[in-house]
Amino acid sequence: MLHVRGIDALSLDQDQAVVTIGNFDGVHLGHRKIIERVIREAKRIGGPACVFTFRPHPQEVLRPGTQVKLLTLYDEKVKILEDLGVDVVVEEPFSQDFFTLTAREFFEKVIVRGFKAKSLFVGHDFAFGKKREGNLELLKVWCAEKGIDVTVLDPEESGGEIVSSTRIRGLLNEGKISEAAILMDRFFFYRGVVVKGDQRGRLLGFPTANLKLENKLALPHGVYATWAITTKNGKHEKFPSVTNVGVRPTFKVESSQNELPIVVECHLILPAGETIDLYGETLEVQFVEHFRSEKKFGSFEELKIQISKDKEQAQNFFRNLRTGSA
Repeated sequence: MLHVRGIDALSLDQDQAVVTIGNFDGVHLGHRKIIERVIREAKRIGGPACVFTFRPHPQEVLRPGTQVKLLTLYDEKVKILEDLGVDVVVEEPFSQDFFTLTAREFFEKVIVRGFKAKSLFVGHDFAFGKKREGNLELLKVWCAEKGIDVTVLDPEESGGEIVSSTRIRGLLNEGKISEAAILMDRFFFYRGVVVKGDQRGRLLGFPTANLKLENKLALPHGVYATWAITTKNGKHEKFPSVTNVGVRPTFKVESSQNELPIVVECHLILPAGETIDLYGETLEVQFVEHFRSEKKFGSFEELKIQISKDKEQAQNFFRNLRTGSA
């Protein structure tokens, strides 16, 4: 797959590109519907399937100080698009200069000169150019002038509601992990290099792999059933696991006025007698089910007892999942 930063850096040899445009955060079912149509049409006419997206999220530029909590980090989104079969991804560095492009300037710069588009697929709410002045009617007229086919797709619905990144964020914020997974067609996940923690989990008898959260949506603080996908020497392995997302209030010093950072601590449920060293390795933690909220315990012993119960609950959960009774 060709991955380009900025439309000005794109150079396509042919004028048969099939294009879609959007943020595509989460690459959810609604996004996939559009992308699948793009790929199908690209195969039919023999051109590249192209996605034009933005980095950073436009809201962070249009509303200074805003930090969008992403469903997928930018590199994660690009990898998902590649796995789906997209041929070209252009990530436009969204800036105030780009924002000031009029609708016509955007159309000419991106769709006509940049991609040399033959066909364009957009969602029902697509708008473009400064202050979103470019609407679907204008787009259809201008595409007709240039001989570009344009298809506007109806929104994808689930449970009588439109599938959207906003709706998925809402579900995740409520701890409705499995419902969000249906709309994303994948489990929400954190992925990163395992960093060294303070070893408290090991001292409690439940060693954990720790990840930094980065600029991604933080799940409600609590304990979850998770899949842990390890990557060592290019080899992937999948383990049931139990994961805590939160600030570990049991260890908080009462006199401290500083907010503790959110940490992701994943305990892999390994076969008896097995150990695994993941420091410095890549780990993906996929969230399957929410068990309980994070709480402060009166002692380390109380915490240790609860962690043991959490692990047992996770073992039973995945055992039932395998037998189809979960």
